[in-house]
Amino acid sequence: MTYKKTFSKNRRNRSRKNGQQNRVLKNNTSNNNKRTKNNFKKSDCLLNNHDTLSAKKIFFLLFITGIALIAIYHRSILIYWQQTYHSDLFNSGGVTQDFIKEDSDEAIDEILLGSQATIIDHDDNVEDTNIHLIKDILIIPQPDIVKKNQTNKPENNQASLLTDLETPKIPKHDIPLIHEPLPIVLTENDKVFFAGDSLMQGVAPYVKKMLFKQYKIESIDLSKQSTGLAYPKAFNWPKTISDNLITDPSIKLLVVFLGPNDPWDFPLKGYPKYVKFKSPIWEEEYRLRIAAILNSAYEHDVQVLWLAAPCMRKPKLNDGMVYLNMLYQSEIEKVQQHFLTTNQLLGCTYENFTSFVESDKGKIKVRVDDGVHFTSTGQKILATAIMEKIIFKQLEDNDSD
Repeated sequence: MTYKKTFSKNRRNRSRKNGQQNRVLKNNTSNNNKRTKNNFKKSDCLLNNHDTLSAKKIFFLLFITGIALIAIYHRSILIYWQQTYHSDLFNSGGVTQDFIKEDSDEAIDEILLGSQATIIDHDDNVEDTNIHLIKDILIIPQPDIVKKNQTNKPENNQASLLTDLETPKIPKHDIPLIHEPLPIVLTENDKVFFAGDSLMQGVAPYVKKMLFKQYKIESIDLSKQSTGLAYPKAFNWPKTISDNLITDPSIKLLVVFLGPNDPWDFPLKGYPKYVKFKSPIWEEEYRLRIAAILNSAYEHDVQVLWLAAPCMRKPKLNDGMVYLNMLYQSEIEKVQQHFLTTNQLLGCTYENFTSFVESDKGKIKVRVDDGVHFTSTGQKILATAIMEKIIFKQLEDNDSD
């Protein structure tokens, strides 16, 4: 009986202890769960705060990077905008008849032959008080210069003259050269320099290949797409040509093919707005850029072969080519260099565009679908025309008797 009582007491004690232990375990478990939940909540808050800070940092870094890139490439961005949309990114206005007059009232003594100021029926008695050269523009001397009298003229005559200058008459056909230029004679020691836009990029490689294959004459091709004379900040052809002629005295022929990238308004130093295409100021400045190229060639005894811009499919661009060709050819005539018309070679006229030329085998496509560039056949036709302008002279053997 004593054993039984002791056993029952032990059982009761064990159950009590187990109950206490279970309660302790439950309390510990609940406390642990609460702590875990609190930890999860804290960690979630920390993660959310961390994510928010990371997003802000990333945005800030991207913003700073964007500002830095714009600061570094802002010039390229502005040039791209100019070449693509032909206007200033922050000012799209244009100058039409705004002449900047010099502080002095004295008449200009000399003006370039063929410039906008000389379309005056070639009357030596007409004074030039109504002609004002562009401010801050370097005037490049020409071989032929027209002397003007310095007597004053009434202002009403000035107004009528400006009206005539603003509407130049543009011929719709190719003008024959007044003076026959000297033949282009090259030897194997001479080089040919090709300058131009994407039109030249297609033609120059064929001419280079022909020159070397037939005459062993080497060439330099610096033609570059989307270039011209209207945006010298993007690519300065007068400077590029001058630098190369100075560097390489063996260059004896300069071949130029430009135009489609130029018939637009362009910025000009000293003017707050873009100068309007075909305005007197525009024409005077553009002629100066043509003259700069021709003067560089003249100074280095280099002959020039300038290709006319051909007919274009789009009427507005086509009219621009007619106008630019008039400027090219009139400047070329002054220095008696070569001007090669291209419409007849390509089977079109400025009044009637076509992408084909007639041949014994039928029609041959010479223009691509954009109405500007040439097919490989058209490029070969123009390359052959350039080759026909060149006369090769064999060097004499100094060792022969």
